Amino acid sequence: MWPRSRSARARRTDLTTCTDNGFSLIELMVVILIISILVVIALPVFAGARDRAADKAAESNLRNALPAAVSYYVDTSSYDGFDPATGKAAEPSIDWVGAGPPNVGEVAIQVASGPDLLLIALSRSGTYFCISQIENSPQTGRGKDKNFNNINIIPNCTGGW
Repeated sequence: MWPRSRSARARRTDLTTCTDNGFSLIELMVVILIISILVVIALPVFAGARDRAADKAAESNLRNALPAAVSYYVDTSSYDGFDPATGKAAEPSIDWVGAGPPNVGEVAIQVASGPDLLLIALSRSGTYFCISQIENSPQTGRGKDKNFNNINIIPNCTGGW
């Protein structure tokens, strides 16, 4: 005997209740498009955050270096003689260097004579930051520039951070 075939109605029911277990190509392309748009939006934001963090690290080094220099000034009534060795003794966590463009992570003592002080640091973003002590004042001058020669003297250390 031949096996009994299923009725047409049973076969039609099987076709209408069939479920898909995967995604169509269009659905996958839409998801990839959405993810791509989100990545294009997010990458510049993260890159900017990295530069800002590098800049904040350089600013922090200068903020920590200034009290060491000021304490030397309080003891001697002058910045004369404040050099990298003296700075290292006062604040060992900072990598002190002499006048000239510093490397990343270093603080350069650009000017230290009489009542004048100018400290400069370089961030990983390539920006130079400076801080200068204003004579007979608790205020400081602050500035930044991509070019070292634009902030390497006290009058140019302006504009803020």
